Amino acid sequence: MSPVLQRSVLVVDDNAGLRQGLANVLRDEGIETREAERGDEAIRLVREVRFDLLVLDLNLPDMTGVGGYTTVSEEVPSRRLIFMTAEASEELIDEALRLDPLRLLRKPFEVQLFRDLVRRGIAN
Repeated sequence: MSPVLQRSVLVVDDNAGLRQGLANVLRDEGIETREAERGDEAIRLVREVRFDLLVLDLNLPDMTGVGGYTTVSEEVPSRRLIFMTAEASEELIDEALRLDPLRLLRKPFEVQLFRDLVRRGIAN
C-alpha cells in the first residue's frame, strides 16, 4: 500500500477570525493547514515547510500579498496560489493577476467556492 500524500495549505490574513475560519474549513476537509498573520511570518513558514497551495490576502500589515508571494516565488518557483481581498487598488489587483493565481477572491466570498478552489489547487 502506498502512503497517502498529505496536502498542505498556508492561509495568510491579518483578520484572525477569517484566517482561523478558513483554516478550520480546510482542516475539516482533512487538509493540513498552517496560518500566518503577516507577510514576514508567511515567508518564514514557506521557507520551512513545503505547501501545496498559498492563500494570501493582498493587504497585510507589513507588505502586500503580491510582495510576499514574489519573495517566495523567486526562491521556490511554481507555487500555486489564491489571492483574496476586501479592498485593493486597481494597480495592486493588476499586479496580483499578472502572477496568474488560481483566482482572486473578493471578500466576502462563499465558503463552498473557497473549498472548491482549494481542492482544485491541491489536486495533482
